[in-house]
Amino acid sequence: MKRFNILHKYFFLLFGLLLIFGCERIPDVTHPEPSSAPLRVTMIYPSDCVGSAAYCTAFHIGVRMAEEELGIALTEVNGMENDPVATEMLLRDASQNSDIVLTAGYQMGDVLARVAPEFPDVKFAIFDVVLDIPNVASVNYKSNEGSFLVGAIAGLKSESNKIGYIGGADVPLLHEFEAGYIAGVHAVNPDADVTVEYISEDATGFGQPEKAKELALAQYANGIDVIYVAAGGSGQGVLEAAQEQQKFIIWVDDNGNHLAPGLVLTSMTKEIPASVQQIIQETIENNFMAGIRYFGIADGGVSYAVDEHNQPLLSDDIIATVESLKAKIVAGEIVVPNTVSLPRE
Repeated sequence: MKRFNILHKYFFLLFGLLLIFGCERIPDVTHPEPSSAPLRVTMIYPSDCVGSAAYCTAFHIGVRMAEEELGIALTEVNGMENDPVATEMLLRDASQNSDIVLTAGYQMGDVLARVAPEFPDVKFAIFDVVLDIPNVASVNYKSNEGSFLVGAIAGLKSESNKIGYIGGADVPLLHEFEAGYIAGVHAVNPDADVTVEYISEDATGFGQPEKAKELALAQYANGIDVIYVAAGGSGQGVLEAAQEQQKFIIWVDDNGNHLAPGLVLTSMTKEIPASVQQIIQETIENNFMAGIRYFGIADGGVSYAVDEHNQPLLSDDIIATVESLKAKIVAGEIVVPNTVSLPRE
């Protein structure tokens, strides 16, 4: 009996050791940690403008690329451009269901300025608006610099010395385009006459292609042979006028050279998709930076487009001149104006 008890004790001791060592080996059979929830991102457009305006489409491309490459949970919402109260409600609703809310356009500035302080734990990013709010990244492009370059191209290419500019809304943001464009024209062609017209006093001018076409046809009829358009969805009307009259147009916000090869002289491009992705990537990495930023020629934020669709229109001399001007801007030898004198002469 005594021997049985000893063996019995050893048996349980051995069994206990096996259990102990077995428990120590369990961590080798690991199970993956549950993946963290994807970043909830809402993009609020100023209106139903994706597909009809290069500006909005560029943001759409940026957030869709982020969705594909960064695995975000994306929601896209169309604001009510002519109803700031309804847009504010949309923005407030998005703030309750998002980690970061992105929006763009000067018409969204006042709305975001009211809503963002109410949601201090939510991150916001707004493009082309200067806002200094602790939880808002205010991303701006030096559109005056990009417009200067395409203005120089217009000044070098024009045969009539009559050059046009059509803006969507007569507001400070669009004045930056105007100021840079005129400065670029006169840098290479001091005798050129630049006609400036705006479709509207407010944001409705971004959605009136018929009126834009009417203005463009009148400019072309008056001898203008190059028109720079910065008018959102209304730009389509200027494009139609250029095609009908076989005159030059300069596109804006993204590369539109393919829209009418041989007529789109060049495009003033903003690297909107890349900057959208950058903001989202920084947020994912817990490196979100609130505050005001500017992207210009020096850091690739704005430029002009040359590709197979417009290269035959631009001589080596034109490109060399524009590249020289570009280098001088980067070096600080040329400071491009960003405001216009009002009233205009």
